[in-house]
Amino acid sequence: MTQPLHMHIKASIFASEKPLNITPELLEFGEKSLSKFEIAEIRYGIKAIDGYSFRIGRIFQIEVKSVTGKIIKIRFQSVYQVRRKKLEEKYIQILNALFENYFNDIVGGFVRSFNNKIDFDILGVTFTQEGVILNKNTATILWMNLGTQNYWTYYALFSKSDPHHNRAFYYLTDWNTIVLRTVSRHILKEKEII
Repeated sequence: MTQPLHMHIKASIFASEKPLNITPELLEFGEKSLSKFEIAEIRYGIKAIDGYSFRIGRIFQIEVKSVTGKIIKIRFQSVYQVRRKKLEEKYIQILNALFENYFNDIVGGFVRSFNNKIDFDILGVTFTQEGVILNKNTATILWMNLGTQNYWTYYALFSKSDPHHNRAFYYLTDWNTIVLRTVSRHILKEKEII
């Protein structure tokens, strides 16, 4: 069951608060809004704020893109550990609400396509019934030979028999890396490979 989320986001200590509303029908942040059916892609991550010789803070970033290219950017920061725990909790709440309300449906659409034997692409990776094609210049990696590795900042797909045949996708810079990860892992679990 999807749960709406309503909160206020303050980008920094000196910025004014903006309302964030995530409902099953609509995403609103400040003056911008997207309907559920417009939402297509997401990227997110935590960037370091580096001082002269050590890290002084973090920037929490979430971006949601529509099918027409409109982007809603949600950013907030913690400097010198001020509000760090509270902001980490907000960050996780926002991501969970976005997945529950929008991205689980997008993942479900890709899984239905796969189950209906329809090929599709996510981030340039082609999913077929036989396996995945990492880019148009490489051979198909069969499902039994496909390896995955999830790291804090990126997700990788690779051939178990030839680990040099691989591709990495970064959560912060590549749109829909989490969708790629969820769909590929779901298919591997359905095939009882992982």
